[in-house]
Formats: sequence, structure tokens, C-alpha cells
Amino acid sequence: MKNLILTLLFGLFISSQVIAQEPPQSIQINDQTIIKDPQGNDVGLTDFMTMMDSKEWSLEPKNNADGTNYIQLIKLSEEEQKLMVQSRMPKENDFNGHTLPYFNMIDRNGNIIKTDNTEGKVVVFNFWFATCPPCIKEIPELNEVYEKYKNNDNIVFAAVTFEKEEKIARFQTKHNLKYPIVGKEGSFSQAVTRGAYPTNVIVKRDGTIQEYISGGMVGIGKQIEAAIEAALE
Repeated sequence: MKNLILTLLFGLFISSQVIAQEPPQSIQINDQTIIKDPQGNDVGLTDFMTMMDSKEWSLEPKNNADGTNYIQLIKLSEEEQKLMVQSRMPKENDFNGHTLPYFNMIDRNGNIIKTDNTEGKVVVFNFWFATCPPCIKEIPELNEVYEKYKNNDNIVFAAVTFEKEEKIARFQTKHNLKYPIVGKEGSFSQAVTRGAYPTNVIVKRDGTIQEYISGGMVGIGKQIEAAIEAALE
């Protein structure tokens, strides 16, 4: 599992390798994933997300004696927490000011969203997949941002995923993401996110990136709003 960073689409960065100054790896976390605390107790998804928000824990893939996989939570020291925060920052900042790959897609409502017809507009992308807990957790804040700006003709929203229509429909029934959704865009999603979900990208009127926000972040809605306002200037 440790060597699969680019062969599959993953949901959450494993931080333990970052501390050792090695390239970060990723792993998909879903409702079937077994997660254990340092004492060996099972951890539910809600508690898991709260723990990860604290930035005090790293993850390590493990195997039981019977061959089943699970995720081991490991408590970081204060120094390790500082190192992890420092190591993550440049990865997102490196995207700012760059341009996205050419895109040409159609959302579920039949609207065409492409590089050519969004020139002069701010484009707000959210990259997600259906079994990604942090993707789901940020939906209420994303919906608030969408409601605030949905009538602004200078802003285009798109929630992009590699999921197919059947799975998207089930997801929408349960979670009601209000961004216009674009499905079956695996190549574009992977090119932009590099396997990190959720990722939010705000593109300026000139086509360059105003803000690239990777990973489930506390207060994501306010960050996106601030980036939109800056991109509109």
C-alpha cells in the first residue's frame, strides 16, 4: 500500500513520512476503512476527522496477522507537528500564479465549462470523490459560498470528480452538494490534485491560480471567499 501514491486516486495525505523528509504518500479513507488508535481501539470516522483536524496525528498503513489492512494513528510530538506544517505549506503555494491544464467539460445540467468560455471570469473548482470523509465534511461550507456568489455572472463554480453518474446521483441524494457537478473527469482531477482530496482551486480572471487549497481545512469556506474576492479585483 505504501507505494501506490500515483497508481490510484487517494483521499488523505499520510503524514508520518513527511516528518522523515520523504515525499508524502496518500491513502483513501472511506467508511469501510479500519482505523485504530495507539491502544488498538477502533476509531469511528467522526472521531477520526476531529483528530486529524487537530494536526496532532500521523497515519501509517498496517496489516493484521490475517492479512487485513488497517490504518494506525500515531501521536506526533510538538516538534513533529511543526515540521509537518512547514513541509505542507510550499506544496500548495507552488501552484499560485500558475495556470491549470486546458479543460473542456460539461456539468450535470448540460452547461459547458471550458478554458475558452471562462476567460475573464473567476472559476472556483472543488475536486472530490464520494467516499472521501474530508470532502463530505466541507460540503456545508462550500454550499454557503455557492449561495453567496451563485448569482454573480463573473464567477463559475464546478465540483469535479472521477465518479460516474450513478454514484454521483446517490451521493447527491445524501449530501446535496450545491456546486454544479462534473463527473467522469479522472484525468483532469488527477492532473490538478496530484491525488490529494479534497482540493479547492480558485482561478483568477486571467486564468492563473489565485489559491490552491489541498486537504480538508478548518474554515475552508472563509478561505475560498477571501480567494474569490481577491481574484475578482
